[in-house]
Amino acid sequence: MNSPFLCTAIVVFAGILTAATAARADGPARPPATQPAVKVSNDARQLIDQIRAAYVKLKALNLAGTISTDIQFEDAPADKHSSEFTSAFVAPNRFRHQVKDDILVGSTGQKLYTYSADANAYTLGEAPKDRVTWKDVSQEVTAVLEDQDLSLVLALSKDPAGELTENVAEVARPRDMTIGDMSFPTLKLSLKDRSTVTIAVEPQTHLLRQVRTDLTPVLKQRRADLTSAVVTVDYVKSTADGNANDELFAWAPPPGAKDADQMASARPLDEVAASELEGKPAPAFKLQTLEGKKVSLEDLKGHVVVLDFWATWCGPCRASLPHLEKLYQAQKDKEVSVFAVNQQEEKPDVEQFFKEQKLSVPVLLDSDGKVGEAYGVQGIPQTVVIGKDGKVRKVFVGFSDELPEELSKAVDAAKAQ
Repeated sequence: MNSPFLCTAIVVFAGILTAATAARADGPARPPATQPAVKVSNDARQLIDQIRAAYVKLKALNLAGTISTDIQFEDAPADKHSSEFTSAFVAPNRFRHQVKDDILVGSTGQKLYTYSADANAYTLGEAPKDRVTWKDVSQEVTAVLEDQDLSLVLALSKDPAGELTENVAEVARPRDMTIGDMSFPTLKLSLKDRSTVTIAVEPQTHLLRQVRTDLTPVLKQRRADLTSAVVTVDYVKSTADGNANDELFAWAPPPGAKDADQMASARPLDEVAASELEGKPAPAFKLQTLEGKKVSLEDLKGHVVVLDFWATWCGPCRASLPHLEKLYQAQKDKEVSVFAVNQQEEKPDVEQFFKEQKLSVPVLLDSDGKVGEAYGVQGIPQTVVIGKDGKVRKVFVGFSDELPEELSKAVDAAKAQ
């Protein structure tokens, strides 16, 4: 499969914000000759130049605001979330971005790091020595900042104008946006993937005031009943060249924190990776359904078994579950048992989610995560196909557009064996 989406301990908003990136480049404001030219109106070009001039001269920047997602469906309740964040920057290479009770990303000037409080896990690498070519920064950092803090990205970049026009087909200058009782100059970026980014700019400082990304055209391809999907980053505080506390940028892993790179290379099942389960006997399990019925692998002998490890908070899992439902409906009378194995969530939350999403595929509650651990689950969704003989036939990690077809083929192959 190509480029599967998955949720891990330190990737946030996975599957929802991945397509929201509106700014990445390593050249001048105009793209390289090998790329189609970005169509930029004259008044939009003027505003881009003002933004560029404001960010390249910054010596320091302090930011605070909210990150909000608003996802609407035809026949289901809206999915809305909002989180507060703060960030700071001191030229050329020190910064800190933190979402409350969630992700922390930063640079001490020597080390570049990410940290998830929930997972108590971190990544650590060498910090760039100067302002950056953004695509050369580690993926763990760009995955967060490109979606959550475009203003900080522009402050860190060698070329803020190039960041704004990377992957963009057209830039227009619509009428000013009103926030509260104030009017703000506005840019509208039409991306090549058909998503749009609308940016409100502070009229005096030319720093970003708000970034609104409409992902509807992108995500509707994966979820037909989706009517709108919007992510809004609202900068309620934006102070240029203010005082910076050096202690703010100092960081070291907290006691007991786990190195995510080592976690990724660590392999459960006596050092056997999930994909290496293929051809081996599937680990035994006994779990309860939402209705309280106990289901064991032993009871399913003679059936092909599909286990999809997932959680309600995981965007790629949400994208994958409707396809799992279709597989369940198509195969449930053909000696194929399909289960959605929830990872360590409360039963009422899972019940409510399945009710809202109108899903009927049976759920197994892996409340302590032991079954997921036995199956080597490190990123979700992870889907395991077990043959009639109890051996693992195929393991899929993540979700991509190719997964439904590949999973169906794997199930058919297991039935034929």
